[in-house]
Amino acid sequence: MKRGKKKLFVILGIFIIALLVTSVLIAASDEKTDEIIKEKTEKISKEAYDYIENFIEKKGIGAESINSVTEVNFEDLPKEVSIENVNNANLAIYQIDYNKTTEQQDKVFVITYSVGKLESQGDLIISQDKREFLNFGFDGEMKESGFLETSTGVEGSLEKGYVMMRHGSIVGISTNLEVLEGNGNIEIVIYRNGEQVQFGNSFVADLAGVKKDYDVQSKDTVSFEPGDVISLYAKSSDGIALKDVITLLEIITE
Repeated sequence: MKRGKKKLFVILGIFIIALLVTSVLIAASDEKTDEIIKEKTEKISKEAYDYIENFIEKKGIGAESINSVTEVNFEDLPKEVSIENVNNANLAIYQIDYNKTTEQQDKVFVITYSVGKLESQGDLIISQDKREFLNFGFDGEMKESGFLETSTGVEGSLEKGYVMMRHGSIVGISTNLEVLEGNGNIEIVIYRNGEQVQFGNSFVADLAGVKKDYDVQSKDTVSFEPGDVISLYAKSSDGIALKDVITLLEIITE
């Protein structure tokens, strides 16, 4: 019985020592990580440092793989960064260069800003995000609802349209068309894999003439995957005749 108790105490002692050693190693590792990040960000404010540290952890980037952290000059933006319509913004962008593998280097961009002082954020596309436009339209008169044509002149359908090659989002749509006659409503409907998404253009056809509409939304509100098919449909009330539909669909891909 005494031997059993003694053996139990020995096992517990070894377990406690192992926990203490592990805790010390983790603390030392965290301290080393902080030292590395601080060394790479010595000219950056405390607020920005905390934000960048949190960003790096979420991205799974090891501190030891970081080569440099620098603030981006707005007068000389990298080609990976596009900023539009940003006015009076207390905005800062930081570029993090790191070793993705032993043979491959990569970089990511971090945006920080003061919400209280930000009057107009505008559109920001960072890192691998790319803005593209899909052209749809109809050359001639439409006396009933129907799918719009792609830039190749091929009429779309629930199965036919632009096939997406990357992950991305639909962020904008604009339409210009001419109403010839009739009264009611006109909608430009977006289909993704044959299913309508809750985003598009709409018009009230009360008078004949040229009309326009545009709408924008945030990234990831309506997203798509590689292989998804995007098509557009002009839906109009009975009795409406229109012509020369020109529609641009704005997308962002990763």
